[in-house]
Parts: sequence; structure tokens; C-alpha cells
Amino acid sequence: KQWYQRRVAITAGEDFEGINPSEKAPSGNNELNIVNAPVNMKGHWEDYYLEIIGLIGVFVYALNFYTGKSINNRLANAWFEHHKKLLSDAFCIVGDDGVSKEISEDVLVKESENRFVLWCTGRVGCEGIKIEIKLLRRQDLISVLSQIFKPQSDTITITTYLAPEDMDHVVLAIMPRKGLKRLQQEVQDLAHFATEKKTDKFDLPSQLGILAEFSEVSNEFLSIPVCKTIAENIDVFDSIHFSDYYTGFKISQESQTETERPSPVKRLIFNFVIPGHGKRTKSTIMETTEPLLRMALHMMIKVHKFKLSKEKKEKRLRLCVDTTA
Repeated sequence: KQWYQRRVAITAGEDFEGINPSEKAPSGNNELNIVNAPVNMKGHWEDYYLEIIGLIGVFVYALNFYTGKSINNRLANAWFEHHKKLLSDAFCIVGDDGVSKEISEDVLVKESENRFVLWCTGRVGCEGIKIEIKLLRRQDLISVLSQIFKPQSDTITITTYLAPEDMDHVVLAIMPRKGLKRLQQEVQDLAHFATEKKTDKFDLPSQLGILAEFSEVSNEFLSIPVCKTIAENIDVFDSIHFSDYYTGFKISQESQTETERPSPVKRLIFNFVIPGHGKRTKSTIMETTEPLLRMALHMMIKVHKFKLSKEKKEKRLRLCVDTTA
């Protein structure tokens, strides 16, 4: 304890070395004077440019969201209103929401701000169709900016659901040549059954190619009126895919087990595009798909009535055995 007190005394002496404790503090007023200086409330805009840029960005994003949302709603409703009579003449029920216990009609289901779905049923030759109106993401500012560098288009996809007795053995695809080979490698039924056919005898635009299992199928469905409709509306036409053995895209054998393999279904898939690459947003632009929709309804009837020859049926059955093996 004595050692500790001695150490503290030495340290204190070192801290106050050179100060005479007997000296008195200088006389005078030692009070602290506080001066009320005026506050400068005038700031410069340069000091807040980050905040200003942030507020402008939020305002532009919100404005684009509500503007893009309104445009997509208007375009989807314009398509439905224009084609409603044509669909009502072809189907008993148009626009069932699939949720209500009672049958509902004239319901265009909004799945997102840029995707709308219309269900139709009540027609001989098919169980029903699903029409998907896939519009550009106009409500998303980033998508709007990317559209400048990589233009895309609004699309209409019509998927026809068929019962087993509604369709014979048919595999047929009509699509642009630039994606023909890639799609044939990726889609299961096209890879196994279809081969590329010559388009010389069909009055189709040169940029389109044909994949079919048998020439009998392509000759039956690519009639003169059908080819003429496609040629006259080539800026709206994208692709057609008919299949009685549709299983979607290929799945690698390593990641696929026998129980996970999808069961084949019968489908007719029509893909159309709205011309203008999204730049034309007037409601009248949605009317351009009417001729191709009429063609699709006509081809549904032809598929229902078509019967493959006995020889081709036997060949198909052998191919199906090889597929399931």
C-alpha cells in the first residue's frame, strides 16, 4: 500500500511539473460569454443534389408504373372486346374465371400487371382453350429501358386442350427457320417424331420452316387458305405446334426418373405477335390477330376430323413403343 501511494504521488508530481501551487490565478472576470450568432438558413442546392436525384428517380419510377399498368390494361381489354363476338360464336362459355362455383363469363383474368388469361369452353372437338395475353413489362422502368436496346413484342398464345378421342396421330410445327433446329433439339415430340419438310409446294413465306412426322399431315393442314392467311399476316404470325404426344421440353436422363416423366397430352399451340415491337400502343393494334384467330378455330375443326392412314398409324405405334422403352 505504501508503494502504491508513493507511485501515485510521483505520477502526480510529473503531471504538474513546472507549476507553482502558490501562484494565484489572474484576476478578472472568468465567466463564459455566450454570443447569440444568427443561424444561416439559406442552403445551396448543390448540397442536396443526391436527395434531389433520389426524389426524381422515385417520381419517375412511380409515374412509369402507373402509366405502363394503364396501357397494358387498356390493350388487354381492347383485344378481348374486339374478339369477344368471334369467341362467343365458337364457344358456349367465354371468360370463365375457374374459381367461382357458378359459371362466370366475360372475365379476363389478370395474373400480373402484364399477363392476362382468358378461358373458353363448350365446343365440339376440344375440351377448351386458354388464351394468354403476354404484354411487355411496361410498368417496370428497367424493362422499359432494356426495350430500347433489345426490342421485344407483345404476344398472344392460344393453347387448345384436347381429349384422347379428339385428335389422331399428328405432329406438326410451323415456325421461323432461324429457331427451327434449336427447337427440334429441345422439344421432346419434335425431336423424336418430326423431320424438316420442304416448303416448295406450299405458298408460305421463305422465312418459315416446317417440321412434320408425315407428309400426309402437312399436306392436310397446310391448305391454300391457311397458307394465304399466314402469308398475309406474316408480321403477326409466330408459330404453330400440333402434337398428340406433347410432353414439353426435354429433360436430361440423369435428373429424370420414371415417375417424374410427364405423361403425353394432346395440344394445339398457336403463337402470335403484336406488330410494332411495343412502340404502337393504340388499342386498334390488338385487332391485327383476328384473321389468325379465325384460322386457329378453323384448324381445330380440321384436327378433330383428320384421320391418319392405316399404314402411317402402324408406323407411329412402333415409334411410340421405342419412346416408352
